[in-house]
Amino acid sequence: MVKEYYRPESLGEALDLLARPGALALAGGTYALAFEARDKPERVVDLASVLPRAVEAKGGALSIGAGATFQELIESEAIPSAIKAAAATMSNRNTRNRATVGGNLGANKSCSSLAPVLLALGASATIAERGKAPATTSLESWIAAPRGVILSVEVRLEPGLKVAALRHSRTACDVATATAACAFRLDGGKVAGLRIALGGFGPRATLRPDLAALFEGRPLPPKTDIEKSVSPLLSAISDVRGSAEYKRLRGAALVADALHAAEDLS
Repeated sequence: MVKEYYRPESLGEALDLLARPGALALAGGTYALAFEARDKPERVVDLASVLPRAVEAKGGALSIGAGATFQELIESEAIPSAIKAAAATMSNRNTRNRATVGGNLGANKSCSSLAPVLLALGASATIAERGKAPATTSLESWIAAPRGVILSVEVRLEPGLKVAALRHSRTACDVATATAACAFRLDGGKVAGLRIALGGFGPRATLRPDLAALFEGRPLPPKTDIEKSVSPLLSAISDVRGSAEYKRLRGAALVADALHAAEDLS
């Protein structure tokens, strides 16, 4: 159970506190609320006062502060519709009012609402580590090997890019069974620069270049053909949310639906 609670007023103080054994970073706190009592940390560090939360689009670049809530993403005129759609998959507004961009990414769960679409968009992350100046790295590399605290996420708003993000779960409020996001351009009627990201098929959301290679440089196939191509490349485990076979089929269908639902980044 929680025995120590800290709310630092500076980033340096926060990083010092997080360096202590057993410390957990809190943003909105929605992830920690889901912990079983026996798993709750003894020491928590509330980052609400030190995380930027501004959302800005300028010069073809989008910057999202890690402290921005899901509801703020949905209401921001700067946020593209595909990212709004990903944020809206967190269906409970009370949760969206607390859940933050940094918290969702920092939890690094396979069912992350935002990670797939941000990975598909090739996002980068500005991170802070103790004793170091803030640095920028690809979000893909940070998710593979988390370190420090995410301060903001940056996305290039490329003209002509088509993007979609979809989710499947048993109920609207349940954790996702599978998530899929894609981003690509059409060049002469053929798919170009395709990036596909999936959640639900491993410990964290990941880019799937093997899936993208199936369709790169080709006209977009019908949904049934996409599902047949993708399904053999997916692997999952059976659990309370469905059998491995069910998840594999749902994942393939999500990829097909996402590719055909992709709209211009706006």
